[in-house]
Amino acid sequence: MDTKAMFKIGYGLYVLTTHDGDKQNGCIVNSVMQVTSSPNRICVAVNKSNHTHNRILENKFFNVSVLTEKASFDIFKRFGFQSGRDVDKFKDYPHVKMAANDVYYITEGTNAYISAYVVETIDLETHTLFIANVVNAVVLN
Repeated sequence: MDTKAMFKIGYGLYVLTTHDGDKQNGCIVNSVMQVTSSPNRICVAVNKSNHTHNRILENKFFNVSVLTEKASFDIFKRFGFQSGRDVDKFKDYPHVKMAANDVYYITEGTNAYISAYVVETIDLETHTLFIANVVNAVVLN
């Protein structure tokens, strides 16, 4: 089997955000897709070692900011190269707004955000697949 064939599958990149009551958090993910249109549901796969994973397991809601090709490398450094366990990823970060679910979404280098509420989880050993109802979606540009 040529496992390189798996690299031919198309992916996007996203900032997945949630909070733990007091602290907003987010991480970079590459596995988000709409799975049904009625009801409108998406799924997102998240590595279990990510702090954001545990927060979503606990509070059951999140936002997905859809990154564009113009997203700066700083977004990836901030949300992908450090853990929310150790740093406040949103400290001094001006490119955010608060969604109706009280979770930040990214406003620069993104073209849309989606707010969702988890209705089911599937254990994938190293990751959890969160299946969620879309409660809001906004095109930013």
